[in-house]
Amino acid sequence: MKFKINRQIFLNNLNKVSKAVNSKVPYQALTGIKFTLTDDQLELIGSDNDLSIRCIIKKEINNEQVMEIEETGCTVINEKIICDIIRKIDSDYVEIMVADNVAKIKSEISIFNINTIPAIDYPNFDFTFIGAPLSIDALELKTVLDQTLFASSDKESRPILTGLNISCANNKIEFVATDTYRLSKKIIPTEYNDSFRVTVPKMALDEINKIIELGTTVNIYITDKKITFDLGDCTIITRLISGTYPDTSKLIPDVFDQILTINTSSLTASIDRVSVLLNERNNVVKLNMKEDEVFVSSKSSETGSALEKINNDDFGYEGKPLMISFSGKYLAEAARALNSDEISLHFTGDMKPIILKSKTNKDLIELILPIRTYN
Repeated sequence: MKFKINRQIFLNNLNKVSKAVNSKVPYQALTGIKFTLTDDQLELIGSDNDLSIRCIIKKEINNEQVMEIEETGCTVINEKIICDIIRKIDSDYVEIMVADNVAKIKSEISIFNINTIPAIDYPNFDFTFIGAPLSIDALELKTVLDQTLFASSDKESRPILTGLNISCANNKIEFVATDTYRLSKKIIPTEYNDSFRVTVPKMALDEINKIIELGTTVNIYITDKKITFDLGDCTIITRLISGTYPDTSKLIPDVFDQILTINTSSLTASIDRVSVLLNERNNVVKLNMKEDEVFVSSKSSETGSALEKINNDDFGYEGKPLMISFSGKYLAEAARALNSDEISLHFTGDMKPIILKSKTNKDLIELILPIRTYN
């Protein structure tokens, strides 16, 4: 195998596939990136068996030659080593030649000889597209992931909650994430006719969110055990999380007793300031609301207390007075996810879920549970 390639394009694609490589896997071949060079393209594959990413670099991109192919072939090169070398090489182009299980990497001033892994040792991953695709605009998908993924769980004790539940029916796609303390739900319209319900690992979607390029369309293919994201020259496959996702439809009431409409930055800034006295273990913030005044406060037995009044021009309140406690971090993250200058908080009691909405994003709902306090 021998080729010469534009270093920056090569590095960009190496960085993408490397997101699926885990150096701690026991199978040596999977610590590397698989190279398959044909007459007109270079295929790069990285995988940890759960997440697999394939990138294709064409010989010509936009009618401009970015790669010279002298001899085709296939090999596997350690991911960390190849990425570090290509990242640090000071050259516009880099030449790679593989023979006798050794890769020679040359630039204008550098030569590296590194051992390779036989391609036959690398598992075979099927990147075939099966069925009709669900198509989503790249910007819309990125927005959905930004608005929902943060609410999924990081705890492996309940694996099903470490993913994003995606369901489709009646030409609507519903995205739901919850860790049982908070919930985020987004609904978008679609022309896709089939029905499905799957749970996709959060870690995989985090990586997909970094790779998606705006101005493109993402085609999604779903089978019983995996989901495939076709990004054009990059294809991402991840396993699905098995199990039944909890029914969250009954958590969001239709009728509310109190509603606080408030300037988002005013609320989040106040929460941030009163949280100065708090820590990760104790992040409880309290809202005290009346028709003519709203206070944000916090209290810590170790450090003291803080109280801040919201400017009367920044809020409107409907309903009987209410005092409610919650995680300041959770509410601030939910408020920011709504991405609106003004949001509304809906209440049905001091120990019932807090629902956050915005007029500009009616298909997105954020929910956080209150926290019982005794002072």
